[in-house]
Amino acid sequence: MGNNDLGLFIDSNFFIALYNPEDNLHEKAKQIAKKLQIDNPYIYYSNFIFLETVTILSQRVSRDYARAAGNKLLNNNSFIIIDEQLQKRSWEIFEKIDKKNVSFVDCSTLAIMEFENISQLLSFDLTDFKPLQNIYKFTFYNDGI
Repeated sequence: MGNNDLGLFIDSNFFIALYNPEDNLHEKAKQIAKKLQIDNPYIYYSNFIFLETVTILSQRVSRDYARAAGNKLLNNNSFIIIDEQLQKRSWEIFEKIDKKNVSFVDCSTLAIMEFENISQLLSFDLTDFKPLQNIYKFTFYNDGI
C-alpha cells in the first residue's frame, strides 16, 4: 500500500478539512492530497482519529458527509486500533505534557508514531505539535505546503 520508507500519520484536522468544502483549509488539504497520491507514503491513522473526524464532520457539515468520509476511511487498510498498551503509553505522554491544548488524542498520535516508528505527521495543528517535534523525533509532511 505505499512506500514503507515514508510512514505518515494523519491527524483528524486534515481529514476534516479535506472532506468539508466549507473548511478554510479545504484547498490546502486538496493540494496535500494530490501530493500524497504522488509520494504514495504508507499512511496511518487510528480509531481515535476516525472518531474525531466523523463526529466533527457530522456536527459541522452533515451526517451524510460524515458517513461518506467514514466509509472512505474504513475502506483503507492503514487503520490502527488503540489497544491497551497504546492507551497506556498515550496516558504516560499525556501526563508528561503540560501544554493544555495537547489532547489525549494528540498524545495517542505520538504514542502510535513512537510505537510504529513513524517519522512524519500530517497535521494542521502546528502550534501544539511543533514544540513536541524534537522530543518525539518527527517531521511535518505538510511543512511549507
